[in-house]
Amino acid sequence: MKKSLLLFPFLFLVLALSAQPNIIWEEQFDGGIPDTWEISAGDPVGAAWQWSPDGRADSALVDGVRVPALFWAGQPINSPSAANGAAMYNSDVYDAGGVNVGQGPYPNGTSAQLTSPSIDCSGESTVYLSFHQYGRAISTFISTLVEVSNDGGANWTDFPINRLITDNRSSARGDVQLIDISEVAANQADVKIRFTWDGRFYFWLIDDVQLITPPQYALSLDTFFYTPASFAQPVSQVATDTFVFNVEISNLGSEPIPNLVFKGSVLEVVGNNTQLIYQDSLVLDVFPALTKDSTLQIEQLWAPELEIGNYQLRFEVYSQDTDVREQDHTPFNDIRTAPFRVNAIMFAKEDDPDVAFRPGSAGDYAVGNYYQMSPQSGNNFQIRELRFSAAKNSSDGPLQGNIVTFLVYKVKDEVITFADFDTGSDESLDLVGFGTYEFTASDENFDLITTDVFNLDGDPIALEPGGRYFVMASYADQSNVIFHAFEDDIDYFQISTIVYREEWFLGGFGPESAAVLRMVIEMSTSTDEIPLEDSAMTLFPNPSSEVLNVQLDLEESSPAMLIMADMNGQILNIREYQNVQKETLQFDVSKLPAGTYLMRVSTEEGTKTKQFVVVK
Repeated sequence: MKKSLLLFPFLFLVLALSAQPNIIWEEQFDGGIPDTWEISAGDPVGAAWQWSPDGRADSALVDGVRVPALFWAGQPINSPSAANGAAMYNSDVYDAGGVNVGQGPYPNGTSAQLTSPSIDCSGESTVYLSFHQYGRAISTFISTLVEVSNDGGANWTDFPINRLITDNRSSARGDVQLIDISEVAANQADVKIRFTWDGRFYFWLIDDVQLITPPQYALSLDTFFYTPASFAQPVSQVATDTFVFNVEISNLGSEPIPNLVFKGSVLEVVGNNTQLIYQDSLVLDVFPALTKDSTLQIEQLWAPELEIGNYQLRFEVYSQDTDVREQDHTPFNDIRTAPFRVNAIMFAKEDDPDVAFRPGSAGDYAVGNYYQMSPQSGNNFQIRELRFSAAKNSSDGPLQGNIVTFLVYKVKDEVITFADFDTGSDESLDLVGFGTYEFTASDENFDLITTDVFNLDGDPIALEPGGRYFVMASYADQSNVIFHAFEDDIDYFQISTIVYREEWFLGGFGPESAAVLRMVIEMSTSTDEIPLEDSAMTLFPNPSSEVLNVQLDLEESSPAMLIMADMNGQILNIREYQNVQKETLQFDVSKLPAGTYLMRVSTEEGTKTKQFVVVK
């Protein structure tokens, strides 16, 4: 028995070692870009590659002066040696100069090259280029280029990368590129690698550049589509928020992976445990070698019917072959999870502020979030309040006395998709409400603050069914030095946080930066605008102490929404039904304090609202 226990770890060690790559050459940019590397002068001259001492693109040198980036999101490249520096191209600084778009020393796009020294790959039949990167680009074309030469730089071969890093999108902070360059580099004694930036905004960070031989298997789940529209949503929104399970995966190894499984799950979080709510998967007979950013999507969509609670998305990829799983060079990249929450009254893109920042060092700006009402919500809801968070450097004075203006815009119905949105003006928006908040002496950095907003007549802002809204915080005049609060735990690849500075940036500060600006809703009125017959809904027993029965008697089968609220319109529970007519539904009211409450049924034909009493 003891021999068996010793043999199995030894066997696993041999298998693991056999999957490790051999490092032919590497560069960590420890302390700077070495003199052996060639840094081009840039076009225009001066717009060159630089070294970032901490792996961030938050600033760059311009004529010997350190200038802040206007749209930097705050987190460094996630590479093994990020702490000792990385190579950086900072198009943001060159274009904006830390002041505003187009006001920097090299506006309207730049280009520059960073070229490695000569590398001897003699005797290597297979050569891979590996490097860590963190990049973001706004151009419609690819701004980040990689080329390889085997004749000292006389001729170059392009190896396309980053096909998705365009149009205000970014890579993951820890993205690893693994490229088979054998066709150019194998058995060659004078190999050079060239990194080229060609575009306008934002940045490209590169670190831990290696030439290696490939591992056998290197499966990784690179990114996933965060399917909820927002981290926290009212029940009415989730009920019509169709979930799609979509990931991008790679096999950076030299061998294809047999019997690949992609599984998507939704779990409810209860205490320290999880309970499976939904799961689906697909199986591929084989997943090819050297495959980068391949999109997999489970065909079946899911329309969730979730109660109020905390949930988790789980994505995983693996081979059904045990030996292949044991030899995977990157097993830690095979599972990704993300949280989301269902509640009665609040939209939020985040759970808690992590950091605060603003565009550049000065200048007026606005930041906010995009929220959409359910098409089935009827004329039932209005904005009760907004909640936000901000911070300020002590050197700029206290928060007290500064004023933030809140603006609520509705996206016009004629904007069918955001490809039709006019980013250069407000023509695609209708202003439907506003409010202001003046910081008090008790307000501290990163406090979660509640503020009111009203429509242009001073009344609550009604939310239309299916309406799309930009909820914005505007920092102007002396308040423009304030930093708005953000969280960077979730990547939204759909429209999420928005920034306005001279024009609309629908990608905000990048998909990973969610503004702390929450929208709380309430039932708009206890009076029915288009009343149904009194018999459409009957409540019994009334008063009730345990279970309230809601008996529906609708004229025809149709979608319906049931809304439970207190007498102030605060929503306590929402349920949506796709097809009801004559049914009796039950609500647990045992946990409600004694008092009077409202129950409303809302259909396409109208609404009926009745009171019920909870007794103890």
